[in-house]
Formats: sequence, structure tokens, C-alpha cells
Amino acid sequence: MVVRRNTSLFLSHHTVWLPKWWVALLITIIAVSLLWIGLKNMSSYLAVSEPKHGNYLVVDGWLNKNNLKQALDIFRHPDNRYTYLITIGGPDILNQNIEALTYAEQSAKFFRSNGVDEKKIIIISTPHSAQDRTYLSAVKLREWFYKEEKQNSVIDVFTSAVHARRTLFLYNLAFRSKINIGVYAAEPVNFSLKTWWKTSQGAKTTVTEFLAYLWTILFFSPGEYGSHQERWGVEKSAR
Repeated sequence: MVVRRNTSLFLSHHTVWLPKWWVALLITIIAVSLLWIGLKNMSSYLAVSEPKHGNYLVVDGWLNKNNLKQALDIFRHPDNRYTYLITIGGPDILNQNIEALTYAEQSAKFFRSNGVDEKKIIIISTPHSAQDRTYLSAVKLREWFYKEEKQNSVIDVFTSAVHARRTLFLYNLAFRSKINIGVYAAEPVNFSLKTWWKTSQGAKTTVTEFLAYLWTILFFSPGEYGSHQERWGVEKSAR
């Protein structure tokens, strides 16, 4: 509280009311505690798992083999009723394989080698683009569902741990909430969700993904539905 008193034409006297030291200390302790709780649970918040248990399990093809094995276990779990396993992903620009397979094709090869029936695997390869890769994957998947006239389907997307919440947001954005979408977060291999700050890998992955998620919900603009920008990340040239 500030009380202002006029003392002269050019000067004024102000009285500032401040909380007592113990009140200020209590407020500081509460604020720091809430901040710590938020930071401590950041990784678990990002690694959301909210499956809808539909007929399609969509798997990010760029996941490591440990994560792909987790996806395979979910696909085969007796409590689930998945009919098809969809692998999705673009060019492997980091580790060019001899066969020049996309991430979608590489993961499909993994599932076939582990006994999944060829007829149950659907491969959706995405092109190299300036668009957000996760969003582009969602757009390509949407186009496939509409082409196959399966707009009323229920799908679950399996992705890496702390990438799950952003994935769910982007898929819902791409589908315009016209398809019921769930998500699975893979268990991380190199760190624990509960103690993510104790390893450099956990800290780097969690903080980076949190900033990416924050940027996505605040600033990401994919373009109009079905537009050139939605697929390629840039507006179509007027030429």
C-alpha cells in the first residue's frame, strides 16, 4: 500500500506499507515450493498416456528399438483390440541407411521381423518438409484416413516419453478434433521421469520438449486446412 502526501509544489512524500518479514518469508517459501513441485513433475506432465483403445495403433517410426518393442507389446496386449499397426515418419536424414528407408519403413521392417502380420501393417511415409515433422505426420495420417473413408475411426499414437503431450496437441490440431485420438508415452531408456533432473539426458530432453510444447501452443501456425503451408510449412509462391 502506498500513501501519497503532497509536501511542496515539486516534491511529494510517500509511505510504503510492506508485509512483515515473516509474512514475506512465508510467501517466498510457498512460491519456491510450488515452483519446485511444478519442475519436479514437468517430465511426467509431458509424458502423458491417455489411450482411447481404438482399432489403430500409430507408431512414430523414428523411435529406438526399445521403444518400438514397447509399442509392439501394447499392440499385442490381450486387453487391446488393435486391428492395424500404422508406422509413420519421414526420411532418415541423420543416419542414411543403405536401403534409403524412411523411418516409417524402418519401423515396419522391425515389426515384421518380430512376427507382426504384413497385412496388419500400414506404412505412411512423409516427405522432407519445413513443416513441423510431428504435425506433418498427423496431416499425412489424416489424408490417409479420409482417402480410405475411415473418418470415424479411433486411434492411439505411440511416441517418445516427453514428446507425448505435444504430439497429442498437434494431432488434434491437424484432425480438427474430428477423430478420437489417444496417446501413449514410451518409457524413457536413459532417465527416469520422476528424477529427470538428475541426468544430463533427462534434463536436456525434458527442458527442450517443454519449451517446444510452450512455443507450439503459443505461436505455432500451421496454415489453413488443406493448404500448401499446412504440408510444407511455407506459403505457396505467387509465381
